[in-house]
Parts: sequence; structure tokens; C-alpha cells
Amino acid sequence: MTEDLGKKHQDWAVYLPAISGFYVTQLQKMDANPDEWRCPEGFEKGTQGMNFLDPENSYYHYPWGLYSGGHAHLDPVKSDEREPMVQGRDRSKTMILGDSGGFQLATGVIKMDWSNAKDPNDPARTQFCNKILTWLEHTADWSMTLDVPAFAAVGKLSERTGLTEFQDTLDISLLNLDYFMRNRTPGATKFLNVLSGSNEENSKTWYDAVKHFSTKSFVQEAYGNEDRTLEGYAFAGINMKHMYSVLSRILDLREDGLLEGKDWIHFLGTGRLNWACHLTSIQRQLRKHDNPNVTLSYDAASPFVNTAYGQTYTHNEFRAKRFGYFMDRAFDNKDMKGSTMPMPFAHSPIMSRLTVGDICVLGHGDTNRNGKECTTSWDTLSYALYMGHSVYNHITATQEANRLADMEKYRTPTHWKNWKKVKGSSVSNETSPYVPGTILMFDSFAEEVLDPANTNARQMLEDNKEFLKEISFSDGSAEQSTFGALFETEEYETGDSEADMQEDIMRADFDGE
Repeated sequence: MTEDLGKKHQDWAVYLPAISGFYVTQLQKMDANPDEWRCPEGFEKGTQGMNFLDPENSYYHYPWGLYSGGHAHLDPVKSDEREPMVQGRDRSKTMILGDSGGFQLATGVIKMDWSNAKDPNDPARTQFCNKILTWLEHTADWSMTLDVPAFAAVGKLSERTGLTEFQDTLDISLLNLDYFMRNRTPGATKFLNVLSGSNEENSKTWYDAVKHFSTKSFVQEAYGNEDRTLEGYAFAGINMKHMYSVLSRILDLREDGLLEGKDWIHFLGTGRLNWACHLTSIQRQLRKHDNPNVTLSYDAASPFVNTAYGQTYTHNEFRAKRFGYFMDRAFDNKDMKGSTMPMPFAHSPIMSRLTVGDICVLGHGDTNRNGKECTTSWDTLSYALYMGHSVYNHITATQEANRLADMEKYRTPTHWKNWKKVKGSSVSNETSPYVPGTILMFDSFAEEVLDPANTNARQMLEDNKEFLKEISFSDGSAEQSTFGALFETEEYETGDSEADMQEDIMRADFDGE
């Protein structure tokens, strides 16, 4: 029986699992050569039941996901062959957002000669633009344009790229955007205009530089075909983690008449559950006032990446002071090889079908596919099983967070004007035992600040910067422009952008095992 998580989704912002390339390719390998791979006895649908994009043959189904060109096979032929979970899905029942791989380009995971990157005719840059554009149009329903993140001009990354100023990253991003506009095939995939920047000032500069590509009149004049106009937005950099900047950019879009007909807005690498609720509040107001068809989404790779660290989702906890999911050391013990004991934390359709021996398959002296004795009792499938379990847990955590927030908005309505700046363990802002008070307060704030009848919206943002800072994971200052500040890690989840780097470690550790 397939548990359909898509049907449990209500009018909430949509979480997109940032699907690991390792996970996708391993499912393909096991499906292509089943005799070479083990299959847990409790898996009545085989290992392909872990393909949550399959609405019929999976242990649980979820119709949305993000897949990055930074870890994919950019050759469409190879991608079709090796990544059927993504490429072979039923596109009438699923949606994949394609990430253009700008992060991997900036950090050196994808190699490129940057020496002439600011030249409009630079062959290295245009060659990559062509590869990623071809892959996105082949793969994704919605896609992001190819930006160069502002942190590419900071610190060690600056030494690698040769970029020294914010303007360098914007200039190259504009060249990439121009390439996409000139060469895209309208209708092949819908594109999100990336709105980036490292602080509020240069975020506005970035917005003013790229907004025209979302305007039909400009695109018609510049490219001779209004069908090339970008169809949505991706909030990146400071715009995806600092609420003052988020709301500022949304007001910019409204004032410029750029929300109508733009049906998707994505927030990159935003996996925190309080923001899952905040984005739902924003989505509801935009649907009410600006575009009834708009969807807000957000992604996180935590379920995949933390498995590489030997961690797993153990349970969810929803209290005012601890809202969300817990991760802890996953079960790994060579002494338990062959154990028929049921798996702990078996609340997912994956773990509920497994025994401890299905995870701990390598005992003392056992070797992997390379003939080496491992320090772990896990084989490749063990990692994939934990990933499938953790994806389920993260999805259901976002749904439960929104469900509880909706309940408490009615049961204990809390107005944003009641917020107080407090220190330490004070609970003066807490009105619900289940949901942080700031979630409930922000809901009323969003309702008021995003009401078009409110002529004081900009001043509301200025007057309430401390409140918006409290619910953000950045203070929006220029000091936040370093790579480490932009992509911090949390106590219980790894930031999605750092996760991209860790996935390369995961590939090296797992492939050929």
C-alpha cells in the first residue's frame, strides 16, 4: 500500500527534497541488476519502492522534488539511462525543480576557467551555459537561471574564481541570463528569475538589474519574443534567509507589477520548519491579493546529507521551545549482523519494513565491493534506506508543523504587536504549548504588511526590523556576505549549500562499494 503524502498536503508552501544524485543512481543500479544487489525481505515492491516520485509502486509517494545539475549527468542520454527516478517519472503527476548548479560552479565542484568569464563571448562560460540549459529543458518542469552567488567573490573562493567584487558576480550572472534568454526553447521548462545578493543593499541592486527579464514588453523588444519572459522567481542569498529582505523583494515585485502570472517562487536552501510556516503565511496572502495560482516552495538536502555523517531522523517534537525534527546517530553495529530485531524509529514506511539486520549487514571481517574491511556495518543499500526514511520524516515534519500552526492560529490567535524582545529562556512571547509564538505573530504580520490597502507597508518593515531579525537566520548586514555566514549550519540540520559539498564526499565514499 502506497502512502500518498501529496494528498495530505493542504494550502501550505511546498517542501522540495533536494534529491541526492547518489540516491537516484543507486536506485537505478539496483533496478538494472537486481541479482547483484540484496533486497530486504519486507520490501514487497523491491528496492524501487524507495522511489517516492512513483505514485503507484512506492512505499510512500511525494510528487515534488528538486534536482541539481551540479550533481547530475548533464548529457541527456546518460541522464535518461542513469537517473530514471527523475527522467522516467510521470510528469503529469510530479514536479521537479531544476537547480542550475551555480553553487557548484562557484565553489569549484564544477570546474571552469574563470579568466575570461566577464567576456560575453567567453567559450568556457558559454559552453557550460549551453550544457546546463540543455539539461534543464530536458529534465525539469521549473528551472532556475544560472547565477553566480555573491560569495564567489569572497575569501578563498575569490582566489579560485578571480572575482573580487559583488559587481563581478552580478555581471557574469547577467551574461548567463542573456544566454538563457537568447537560447531557451519557450515551453520546454519554465524559468525562475534568481534574485540574489549578500546584504539588503546589493540585493536591491541585483533585483533592479534582473527584473526586466520578467517583463514581457522588455523581453519582446530585447529578444523579439515575449514567450521568452521568465515565469517565476528564486529567492537566493540574503533573500532566502532574512525576512526583511524577503518582504522587501515581494513588495518590489508587487509595486513593479511583476507578481501577476508568476506562478512559482522558490526559496533556496531553506529547510527550517519555522520558515515552512512563515512561507505558508506569505503564500496565502499572495494568493489572496496578487495571484491565486502562485506556489511558494523551499528545499533542503538534510535527509540525504546527514546520512553521510551517520545520522538519521529519530522523531519529531513540536513545542514552543523546540519545534521540529531530531537527528541522532544512526544504528550501526557489526555485532547485529543477521539480527531479526525490528528497526527502532520505525515510523516511516521504509523503516517499518526493516529489521536491524537489513541495515547492519557487514560483520567483523566482512569486506565491501572493493575487498576492504569497512569501519561500518552498512553497505550501499543501508545508506539509501536511511535516506528514504529521512526524506519521509522531513516531509511529514513540514506538514505537521503547518498543521499545528493552523490549529493554533485559531485556538490562540497572537498579534505581532505583542512581540517583545527578550533574553535567555523567557517565554513572554509564547502563547501556545506546541508552536513558537513568533510563527503565530508573523502570520498576523504577513496579513497586514501584504495587504495592498496598507499604504504603510514599507514603514512597517523599518519599524519592526528587530522582530523580523528574530525570525530570520541572518541579520541582513554586510558582514553576512562571507561564505560561512551565508551558508551556516544548524544544530540539527545541515544547510543545503554546505550539503552540496558534502555530497561529493558521500559519492567518493559510496561509489563502487
